[in-house]
Amino acid sequence: MCRSGNSHTIDVIFVLALACAFAASILMVLMLGVNIYSNIQESSDIQWNERVCMSYITAKIHSNDSLGEVRTGEFKGVSALFLDQQIEEDYYTTVIYAYDGWLREISLIDKEEAEDPESWLSPELGMSLIEAETVSFTTVKPNLLSVEYIDKNGSGKVFVNLRSKGGGNI
Repeated sequence: MCRSGNSHTIDVIFVLALACAFAASILMVLMLGVNIYSNIQESSDIQWNERVCMSYITAKIHSNDSLGEVRTGEFKGVSALFLDQQIEEDYYTTVIYAYDGWLREISLIDKEEAEDPESWLSPELGMSLIEAETVSFTTVKPNLLSVEYIDKNGSGKVFVNLRSKGGGNI
């Protein structure tokens, strides 16, 4: 049997067309996968920032949850959480607040300094922890705090129950 030249050309074109269709479908699946992955990654980053912020604040409150050692207030005009702790003769206060787009924390060692940090302390001195536009601390009940978090990607709210008898000094 003898094949004609025209039949051979049609076979080559068919194989090439099939290979191109296969390559195009692989390329489309890869592009779709990359798009899905980037959307998942972006969503994960947004949720991670909120979860870490809320978990950090909640853990700090629970680790300092003793009678009279958790209080809310204002620090340089922004909502702040004050965590007091006395170890032997030393008195420590940790202030958690949002300033300049960051959740910040600053620790004070001297009792007189800790009682009136507004008089000498600047809010930009606090250590930047997590990006946050605002974080507000509100007393709902003597043993219940509300923490609201807002950043460029959204907001979140959590209630933290103080476990010490009588709650904090709020």
